[in-house]
Amino acid sequence: MARVETTQRPPARLEYVPAIDGLRAVAVTLVLLFHGGWELFRGGYVGVSLFFTLSGYLITTLLLAEHAGTGSISFGAFFSRRVKRLLPASAVCLAGVVLLSLAGNFSTNEGVGGDVAASALQVANWRALGRGQSYADLIGAARPGPLDHFWSLSIEEQFYWLWPLTLLVILRRSRSRRPGAVGVTALAAGAAVVPCVVRAGWGADAVYWATPARFGEILVGAVLAVWMTGRPWPRWGTWVGWLGLAAVCA
Repeated sequence: MARVETTQRPPARLEYVPAIDGLRAVAVTLVLLFHGGWELFRGGYVGVSLFFTLSGYLITTLLLAEHAGTGSISFGAFFSRRVKRLLPASAVCLAGVVLLSLAGNFSTNEGVGGDVAASALQVANWRALGRGQSYADLIGAARPGPLDHFWSLSIEEQFYWLWPLTLLVILRRSRSRRPGAVGVTALAAGAAVVPCVVRAGWGADAVYWATPARFGEILVGAVLAVWMTGRPWPRWGTWVGWLGLAAVCA
């Protein structure tokens, strides 16, 4: 089995790319319009998929840079970065919801205590699925839950508990000129089929909430990372980017 280093190393850094912030802005806008119940933006939940793909690209690029520089991937350093990035804001949010709930707020929302626990344990998406909640309930909800947004964060964190080791194994077994490209692409292709299987077995809501059904969206970003890291952006890439943006908005 591949050995995973746990020693701390200086984290790899990415060059700032303004276009990524632009995509984040597009994604946020689509999600807000979707939750606002705007009829024209019933497909605005695609903004969440865009966030997943951006995350997969950025995180995988960092892991590839670390592997190229050290020959391994440090679990300790990776999870330390995740904790520092996510825990402070998440803890403040959860503590605020607890205090407001004790003060009598959210009295019309059921199961806030369970939502807090599920969010803290990074399983909020499974709680929503277990309660039989439909993603359609989120559209223009009159009583949105204070922690509804934690479901997507939970899916990401469940993925990243597995991804560093998975990527390390793929990289060490790769024999191609571009390490990991074939393996990650094959994994993403397999993950793209999972939503169809999930829908057939467990219904449309499971496709939205269940973690395996959303892994493919994150892996699309990982595929882009393994194929593009270390390569100059092609001239035709700009036009493909604009076409992709138009497709997302459409």
